[in-house]
Amino acid sequence: MNLILANCELLEQGRTLLSRHDDQSFVAGDPASYGSGIGVHFRHVLDHYLSFVKGLDSGLIDYDARVRNTNQERSVELSLQVLERVRDQLSSLELDIGRAIRVKVSASTEGEDVHSKSSVGRELQFLVSHTVHHYALIAIASRMLGIFPDESFGVAPSTLKYLKSVGN
Repeated sequence: MNLILANCELLEQGRTLLSRHDDQSFVAGDPASYGSGIGVHFRHVLDHYLSFVKGLDSGLIDYDARVRNTNQERSVELSLQVLERVRDQLSSLELDIGRAIRVKVSASTEGEDVHSKSSVGRELQFLVSHTVHHYALIAIASRMLGIFPDESFGVAPSTLKYLKSVGN
């Protein structure tokens, strides 16, 4: 499957679940998850996509220089708007997945940042993994609020493939 399509499908899964939430459930934080609500996780995921798209022009993706729009964390409608914009931006891209790109990495809170070599394809793979990871947390938080995502939400593609192979 095309890596852009895979990411767009994940964003569509997010849109489907977001539409089941209202602002109250979206911001509900649980002490067991350090007070992070669903909105914080969605904002974080979308910030990474925005960093990716922005970095394509300059040749440097800086995932640490995120916007962190806290208004987005409190509004399902605003998050849906950003999600749809990101999905539309991604789906309109024609990328060479082998194209070299640099990624700025903060490996510690002290010392200098490191610029690593990567590729557009590798960063799209990272976004899939990162999104699925946060979706798993969002799925747990949603279920605790009585809002049940689709069975595949927050499950790694490799796990879904395995379950399909064993007949589950």
